[in-house]
Amino acid sequence: MIENNICILTDSYKLTHHYLYPKGTERIYSYLESRTGAEFNKTIFYGLQYILKKYLEGSVVNEEKVLEAEKIVNQHIAPDIFNTEDWMYIVEKLDGKLPVKIKAVPEGSPVNVGNVLMTVENTDKHAYWLPNYLESLLLQVWYPSTIATLSAEVRKLCDFYLDVTGSSKDNLNFMLHDFGYRGASSTESSRLAGSAHLLNFSGTDTVPSLAIAENYYNTPEIQGFSVQATEHSVMTAMGPEGEMEQAINVVQNAHNGILSIVIDSYNYKNFLENACIKGHALNDEINKFLNKAEGNKVVFRPDSGEPISTTIDCLEIIEKGFGCKTTPKGYKVFDANIGLLWGDGLNYHKIRDILFGIKAQGWAAENLIFGMGGGLHTSVNRDTQRNAFKCSAQLRDGKWFDIFKKPLDSSKKSKKGRLKLLKNENNEYTTVPIDSDGEDQLRTVFKNGELLIDDSFTEIKNRALTYNKFPITV
Repeated sequence: MIENNICILTDSYKLTHHYLYPKGTERIYSYLESRTGAEFNKTIFYGLQYILKKYLEGSVVNEEKVLEAEKIVNQHIAPDIFNTEDWMYIVEKLDGKLPVKIKAVPEGSPVNVGNVLMTVENTDKHAYWLPNYLESLLLQVWYPSTIATLSAEVRKLCDFYLDVTGSSKDNLNFMLHDFGYRGASSTESSRLAGSAHLLNFSGTDTVPSLAIAENYYNTPEIQGFSVQATEHSVMTAMGPEGEMEQAINVVQNAHNGILSIVIDSYNYKNFLENACIKGHALNDEINKFLNKAEGNKVVFRPDSGEPISTTIDCLEIIEKGFGCKTTPKGYKVFDANIGLLWGDGLNYHKIRDILFGIKAQGWAAENLIFGMGGGLHTSVNRDTQRNAFKCSAQLRDGKWFDIFKKPLDSSKKSKKGRLKLLKNENNEYTTVPIDSDGEDQLRTVFKNGELLIDDSFTEIKNRALTYNKFPITV
């Protein structure tokens, strides 16, 4: 079977629609939105350029693909279902290029929910069935968009608590670290999720995500960074009795820079006592490491337990050994170049609770770094931001008809007609009929097989970072 055969990159039922639309249908016009009721009140649109370049750009249809699709559908549904003639028209008359026009809001834009993000319509009447045929593929933009939104909301949380505790923001770009590769559903999904996170933060252990900026977004510079760090296979290598000996070995052999150490292999309190309190050999080695080069830092990572109480426990033990100063707003910050990383079982709400909890105990937010794995890559779904792709207009016999649904569940009411997206001076968006006054924020990004907008990752990141200017979602 041909990989990425565009003729069958769809849902089975869509294979039957070409003969079910009304006679005289010439164009189908559909749109994507995040419906009202989403978890976060804005969506950062991201990932369409990747989909267009990987699956739709250029001559993507040929006779071999069409005949393979016909053979598969004959067995999968029934003979004479697949519209071979229409697909061969694209091959023979259109050089295998898809006759669709796609308009979209600039990637990285934070758009308040309930607004159009993308529109799709065919440009050749022989392919009136194509816009909604492509829904299954195009709607997958929900995933990187939702990850970008979740990551941005965590950044807003971090920024807020840095402010209220009078903390330095020097490390804001690294306050949320991506540990999601091992928990992702595939390498492709980890690349997309990881790159979406890099619109908001610079810390990642998802190495495959680094390829997206260069390969699909014209930005060869590395966008994500990491540090040397242990795991339990390292820290338990000499057993419980040899834990301190192995910890000393780790610190002595570490390179200059940041060293992250997991501390809960057996008893995190005991480990921190040895690491932080004078008189212990491990504490001596950590101080030697910190003094060896400017910028050296040790980050301790408790990896289990109740997040808030364990975090506060750790902060208090570190304070006993390394001491604290206070921020201008009176919150405690470690004297030494020491940090604490919580990366176990986190989601947006747990990060919020930890930040609130340490603030209540007088600790500055700048002491903490967070790590998210499954919570970042796999805890979201299409309904997190309520993404939906719906037809809103059809051209039949030369006349446009508004199309919409209005079920008893009013939250699923769809828009009607052809649409335009406007933006005001406060960067708030409104969806209006296409013939309304005002500059349309939807740009034509793709037409007839050609990519018309080719943004850089840097441009998109700059748009995404405006998200911090909006209030925290409550």
